[in-house]
Amino acid sequence: MKKMALALFATLVVAGLTGCAPAAPVSKDLTVFNWQDYIPEDVLKDFKTQTGINLVYDTYGSNEDMYAKLLGGATYDVVFPSTDYVPRMIQKDMLLKLDVAKIPELANLEPSMAAKNTWDPKNDYSVPYNLGSTAIVYWKDKVKVDDPSWAIFGKKEYAGRIMLLDDPREIIGAALKFNSFSVNSTNADEITKAKATVQGWKKGIVKFDNDLIKSAFAKKEIWIALNYPENQYAELDAADKDKVGLFFPKEGGMLYIDTMTILKGAKNVDNAYTFINFILKPENLAKIYDNYGYPGVLYPRTTPLRKVAPTYTASDLAKHEVRGDVGEKITLYESAYEEIKSTK
Repeated sequence: MKKMALALFATLVVAGLTGCAPAAPVSKDLTVFNWQDYIPEDVLKDFKTQTGINLVYDTYGSNEDMYAKLLGGATYDVVFPSTDYVPRMIQKDMLLKLDVAKIPELANLEPSMAAKNTWDPKNDYSVPYNLGSTAIVYWKDKVKVDDPSWAIFGKKEYAGRIMLLDDPREIIGAALKFNSFSVNSTNADEITKAKATVQGWKKGIVKFDNDLIKSAFAKKEIWIALNYPENQYAELDAADKDKVGLFFPKEGGMLYIDTMTILKGAKNVDNAYTFINFILKPENLAKIYDNYGYPGVLYPRTTPLRKVAPTYTASDLAKHEVRGDVGEKITLYESAYEEIKSTK
């Protein structure tokens, strides 16, 4: 009897100790790596206020910069790669497979996107966030645009007053379109011809740059820029915005779709899902789209909530192609671009 009593006592003690053990602390942190000028501060502040999550928010200027930093060991929870980078990140086992049940707002996605999604057809690893394009912006009092073409980069009267983004896919893609090729070409001869075109343009280009381009244009140090229009307009004084023109080249260009992903090994996965779902709420997307003038066509439920007309619409991008993954042929772009930049 004593043995049974002792055994029972021991069992109760163990059970009691187990029941009293403190639960693992719930994480209240989140790290996000996103494009510059992509979510306004008030939306990020609302997220922190409504969820109580401590947000560390870093930015980058190109997919190449983002990818290099991650390969170099940087760790984040949520990252916003463009569609051409999602497949390579999947291949490198960098992305967490998503539980879409934890992202109910994804149901608001434009249904036709399913047919266009070639990078991650079932949204296993990525959630479409935004659609847009670079544009050519210019000072109306300095530049006369009779022909809205990529050819403007080669006009002698503007030599030394032009700056372009530092992005091999955007720059080579522009020249491919100028030569009537696909922005996703994997043909070596076509990319060589595009390289020659950019080398011709380079005679009038001050620099390829993702950081100084905004301020240089805003200060009128340059008169023409190939940039994301939302980034450039964010840099301008309110009084100057009507003095700046914008056009999408008649030949067409490159259309981007950026996505939200969770990195494999993320430390705050539950908070990452909370963030993604928060951003996709129609009222929050409407604020984001209004702030930067995006078309906002991926999530139609945002339309009635918007208070500002978009800077451009999907019809302006009718001749554009979605920036796609070119696989191993990316080396053709990279080597051509390096040669362009190294040529005087």
